[in-house]
Amino acid sequence: MATPLGWSQGGSGSVCLAFDQLRDVIESQEELIQQLRNVEEKAAHAKTKALLAKEEEKLQFALGEVEVLSKQLEKEKLAFEKALSSVKSRALQETSKKDQLITKCNGRREARTPRHAYMHGLFSNSPVPVSRAGFHPNFCPRLRIQAGPGGPHLRKGLQGPGRPRK
Repeated sequence: MATPLGWSQGGSGSVCLAFDQLRDVIESQEELIQQLRNVEEKAAHAKTKALLAKEEEKLQFALGEVEVLSKQLEKEKLAFEKALSSVKSRALQETSKKDQLITKCNGRREARTPRHAYMHGLFSNSPVPVSRAGFHPNFCPRLRIQAGPGGPHLRKGLQGPGRPRK
């Protein structure tokens, strides 16, 4: 059998040489394995870096959209507040108009209605309170006498006990 290169046929020197060569081969293989691991690590790092850049781009786009939507929301808020202010102002004007019309109508009604109608409590907005029985507080159904601001006087137009004429 042929002896491998670097081996001599007898003696212990050849075994040492073989072990040295084997150790050198193992060290070179370990270096290659380490370099391969470094290359794999760098590739994984590059892949992660690319994913990070892609996600960062998505994030920047989303932040831009949020900015645009925030500005749009602020514009809509201002428009809503302006419209609400306008509606409140219009409602206040309408309420004021309504109050003026009510005052005007009440003034005309008071001008057309005889004074005794208020004294006897014929209108619901009369300042004179009406008793639980539905009679004016100055009305006495038994005696058929009605008291007014000018003093008590006999009332002829009563029908039946305690019922005023309609």
